[in-house]
Amino acid sequence: MTAAASTGTRRRLLGAGLLIALGLLAGLYGYLALDSDLPHRVLWQQSVTLGPYLVAVLLLARLRLAARPALWLVLGTAIVLQVLAMCTPPGSSDDDYRYLWDAKVQLAGIDPYRYPAAAAELEQLRTPFFFPDRVHCAWPVDKGCSAINRPEVRTVYPPVAEGAFVLVRLASLGGHGGHHPIQLAGGLGAVAVAWLLARHALARGRPLWPVALWAWCPLVATEFGNNAHIDWLAVLLCVLALQAEAVRRSRLAGLLVGAAIATKIYPGLVLVSLLRRRPVPVLGCAAGLVAVSYLPHVLAIGPDVLGYLPGYLKEERYTSGGRFLLLQPWLPDPLVTPAAVLLLAVAALWVYRRTDPDAPERSAVLMAGVVILLSTPSYGWYALLLLALAVLSGALEWLPVAIAPSFFYLIDSDFHLGAGFGSAVYGGALAATVALIGLRRRSTARGQRQVSVFAPVRWHP
Repeated sequence: MTAAASTGTRRRLLGAGLLIALGLLAGLYGYLALDSDLPHRVLWQQSVTLGPYLVAVLLLARLRLAARPALWLVLGTAIVLQVLAMCTPPGSSDDDYRYLWDAKVQLAGIDPYRYPAAAAELEQLRTPFFFPDRVHCAWPVDKGCSAINRPEVRTVYPPVAEGAFVLVRLASLGGHGGHHPIQLAGGLGAVAVAWLLARHALARGRPLWPVALWAWCPLVATEFGNNAHIDWLAVLLCVLALQAEAVRRSRLAGLLVGAAIATKIYPGLVLVSLLRRRPVPVLGCAAGLVAVSYLPHVLAIGPDVLGYLPGYLKEERYTSGGRFLLLQPWLPDPLVTPAAVLLLAVAALWVYRRTDPDAPERSAVLMAGVVILLSTPSYGWYALLLLALAVLSGALEWLPVAIAPSFFYLIDSDFHLGAGFGSAVYGGALAATVALIGLRRRSTARGQRQVSVFAPVRWHP
C-alpha cells in the first residue's frame, strides 16, 4: 500500500469513528433527555455522554479537516444538541420561572426589584404556569404553590439580565410557548458563542477542534438549551469584550464587560485582564454602563435594588466561609473568607501585571480558574465562562475545573454528599489541571509545541 493510500484509509477510519462518536453523543443525549421517568436522569445523561463527547473532540483533532467543513461540522452538531436539549422542560433547574416571571412583572409596569414573587401586590399576575396546583410543592406560598424558586424574596438578577428577560417575553408575543422561548434564547446564545470562538480561532490561524469542546459539550446544551440559564449572555459579552480589547477598542471592551457584570456579576473577574493597556477608559465605560443600568431602579425603589443578592451570598455560605471548600478544611472558620479574599487579590495583581493586552484571554482564563477554585460554586453553570475562556485562549488544561462544578452540583443534588465530597471533587479537578499544566510545560521544554494536536494545519477556503 502506498503512503497516499495509507493516509486516505486512516482519514476514512477517523471520519467514520468521528461520525459514530457524534451519533452516540446525540443519540444518548436525546434519549436520556426524553426519558423523564429515569431516576437521576440528568446525572446519567451527563455521565454517559461525557465519553463520546471527549472521543469525538479527539477524533476531530486527529482528522484535521479543512476550515470550512470543520466549521460546518462543529456548528451543525452544536445546533443539533441544543435542539435536543429544548425538547423537554428544564431538568435540573427552575431558574427560568423567575426569568419569565420578572419579565411579566416588568411588562405590567412594576419594577422587578420592588416585590417578592409571592407578594400580595402581584397576585393579579399569577397564572397556573407560575403558581400551579401541585400535591408535592417545593416552594409553598400563601394560597398555593410557586414554581418560582425563593418566592418570598426579591429577584437577584441585575438589570441587563432583566432587560433580556423582557426581550424574550416580547419576542414570544407575551409569554406564549412556556419554557421554549427562553430555552431558544439560551440555545442560540450558546451557538453564537461557538461561532465567536470559531471566528477567533480562524483569525489566529488555529485549528477549530478546540471550539468543539464548547460547542459539543453536553453541559453547555443542558445549561443553556434546556435549563435556559441567562449566563449564556454573560459568556457572550465577556468573549466579545476580550476580542474588542485585543484589537485596541478599549472603550467598547469596557462597555461589553460592564454589560456582562450587569448580567450576572461574576464576569467582573474578566475586568482585570482588560486594564493593562488603557485602564481609565475601560473602568469608566464599565462602571458607567453598570450605573446607568441600575439608575432607573434606584430612582424607583432605592436600596432595595440589590434584591436578594446579600441574602444569596449568605445562603451560599460565602459570608461565613463555609462555601470555600478547598480552604475550609485547612483554616479556622474566621480566617477562611479573609484568606480567600487575599488570594483573590494576589491573583488579580498577578494577572494585571502579566496580561498581554493583545491577547487578554490568556490571563482571563487563569483569573477565572482561580475564582472557581477559590469560590467552589455549588452551581455548575457558573463555570461555563471558564470553559469558553479555555477554548478562546487555548489553555485547555483548565477543562477539569470547568466541568467539575456541574458534576458536583448534579451528584450532590441527588445524593446530598455534602462539603467533604465537594472538597474532593474540586481537589481532584485542581490536581488534574496541575498535571496537565506540567505536561504542557514538559512538552514545551522539549522543544515541541504546547499540545501536539495544535501543530499547523493547512487552511483551505
